[in-house]
Amino acid sequence: MAASLENGYLGMQDEYPAAVWGKDVNKSYGRGKNKLSVLQGLNMNVPRGAIYGLLGPSGCGKTTLLRCIVGRLHFDSGHLIVLGDRPGAQGHGIPGSMVGYMPQETALFNEMTIGETLSYFGRIHGMNSESIKKRTNFLLEFLTLPKPNRLVKELSGGQKRRVSFSVALLHEPELLILDEPTVGVDPLLRERIWKHLLSISQSSGQKTTIIITTHYIEEARQANRVGLMRSGRLLAEEAPDTLLHQNHMDSLESVFLELCREDKNEDNTQDNVTVNKKNQGQDCSRDNDDEPLLDAGLNDTILYPNIIAPRNITDSSGVHGAGGCKCCVKCLHPRNILAQMIKNFTLMKRNIGFLLFEFMLPAIQIVLFCLCIGRDPYDLQFGVVNMDTQGFAGNLLLTNLDSQVIHQVPYSSLDAGLDSVKAGKTWGIIYINYNFTIAIIDRFAKCANASNTTLDESTVKLHLDMTNQQIALIIQEKVAQAFQDFSSNLLIQFHKNPAIAQVPIKLETPVYGSNMPSFTNFMAPGVIISITFFLATGLTTLSFVLEKKEGLLDRSLAAGMTSVEIMLAHVMTQLVVMAVQVAILLVCALLIFHVPYEGPLIWVIVLVLLQGFCGMALGMIFSSICDNESSAIQCALGSVYPMLLLSGIIWPVEAIPTWMRYISYSLPMTYAADALRCVLSRGWDITLMPVWRGFLTTMGWSLGLLLIAAIILRIKQ
Repeated sequence: MAASLENGYLGMQDEYPAAVWGKDVNKSYGRGKNKLSVLQGLNMNVPRGAIYGLLGPSGCGKTTLLRCIVGRLHFDSGHLIVLGDRPGAQGHGIPGSMVGYMPQETALFNEMTIGETLSYFGRIHGMNSESIKKRTNFLLEFLTLPKPNRLVKELSGGQKRRVSFSVALLHEPELLILDEPTVGVDPLLRERIWKHLLSISQSSGQKTTIIITTHYIEEARQANRVGLMRSGRLLAEEAPDTLLHQNHMDSLESVFLELCREDKNEDNTQDNVTVNKKNQGQDCSRDNDDEPLLDAGLNDTILYPNIIAPRNITDSSGVHGAGGCKCCVKCLHPRNILAQMIKNFTLMKRNIGFLLFEFMLPAIQIVLFCLCIGRDPYDLQFGVVNMDTQGFAGNLLLTNLDSQVIHQVPYSSLDAGLDSVKAGKTWGIIYINYNFTIAIIDRFAKCANASNTTLDESTVKLHLDMTNQQIALIIQEKVAQAFQDFSSNLLIQFHKNPAIAQVPIKLETPVYGSNMPSFTNFMAPGVIISITFFLATGLTTLSFVLEKKEGLLDRSLAAGMTSVEIMLAHVMTQLVVMAVQVAILLVCALLIFHVPYEGPLIWVIVLVLLQGFCGMALGMIFSSICDNESSAIQCALGSVYPMLLLSGIIWPVEAIPTWMRYISYSLPMTYAADALRCVLSRGWDITLMPVWRGFLTTMGWSLGLLLIAAIILRIKQ
């Protein structure tokens, strides 16, 4: 039935030449108790080549209706045909070049010039450079705008609205949707604008249909037809003079007020009209009739009786055409992506200081990592209590301590040394017994036959501050190494084999790595991955947020771009920035700080770039979900530590509780960091499973995140 309704209308376009035709259009926001009906069974008929003035109070649904007409908003039910087809139907130019849309907000790029703004929208509409230049010159002169190289942010509010108006006029569309275009405009210029609108609507060639909303109610008398809207319905839809004649009044505002009163009376007497009791708050019959009508809150539900509609349209139950954009599968247009990329690069150029800072960030971070992480601490204050004053062994042992790491602070007694540790002055003390020289010689001489007293007196005692594990472990390691060197030297003096002092474990040449491993080398692959990933996330986190906030995203989509095209353009633009960041990062890590790389460098570069792409995809999700900068930034920052701690970058995954390892393995950086570590430290290539697994999971995450971002953007449209 729904299909036959639409086909019946589409087959009668010659008899009923309507540019916009709507029947029983319903639109609401929210659900359940919070559901708010904005359009309630609205019927509308806009003839081709007409100027249609849409009048009504704030909040009556005018902007919602206009957004439905341009295909930027799905309606719940009913029928809506614009220029012969449903808004958003495949192959239809709405949203797109068939419509010129001027929203209430200026919806302009403040960091772009007037000329760049018009060029951006001209490219989207498929105009060539010559046509864009010609139309730009005409519009600048017609709307008395400054030179095209003037930045939008330097314009006054009225000038910005005129630039916004020029964007709608630029490509000479068949349908113009103008939401309050004359607000803040000089009266003389307003008169010129109306003359131009009348001219393009009455031209002998392609007649332009114009739907205009205005707060100046008497200004609408210049329109061919006006629609008086209240609470989501049209009270009347006629030529202004006809309305005045039928109601025997001399102003449209008086007509509107009278229609509201009549409608109120009908609501009280007719049984077939449903009144929304919840929203019934104010009536057109107000005590103060001097109050401007268009500022009144008129929230009653009314019935529009005189719809001009095609024949055979009798069944209003069908919802074919509701939310027509849902079935629209649009192909990608390279010109749209190119236009968006040029716009993005232009905005980057305007903020060159921040761009340079973005290039410096990876260098700063990797330099700080290589300088501050993984190196041995030095000049550690360490107390020494050497009671072996009569012998030489105590002093010999102390001379073997690494003087760069340990700074010896002598104390006269054990209690004094312990007090210094308790006071935080030293990291610990080493205590050497009175009879240490004799006892240590006796210990080596008798070996297994040494007495317990000899063993105790030849033992060096350490009292450490264990609150800092890394420093405590370093001190233990240095003291153990010093004691081993001391023992070897002592045995040599007594013509004994120094190997006796060695631990009976021989560390052979490592299969991978070196005998002196560095914690820096362990962390470096993960740090390279994480820096790239999170910087790339930051590049795209605000991609959509600012444009959504200023209405720019909505305007670009109304011009015919798709969310996927905008997303791809942002990704491709930021890929250039990310590639420079990766190049600087790898140069600093591999060439300046000599992080070892044993494997093919090409796989290092490709994997790091893929991780950056994955980070940008995550940023796209944050940008598509969030509606303001603070929430998007919080999402990005909140993801850093959980992923950093769970990805095996700071500490091995094997140390994580078993049940949490599955979470760790599911994250995008875990296998990638392990793969990069295998390439850098082990020299493996992509043919081995731990390496290609990192590539595979990274690509899977990237595509999955981009798909989710596209779905979210599609839903939120």
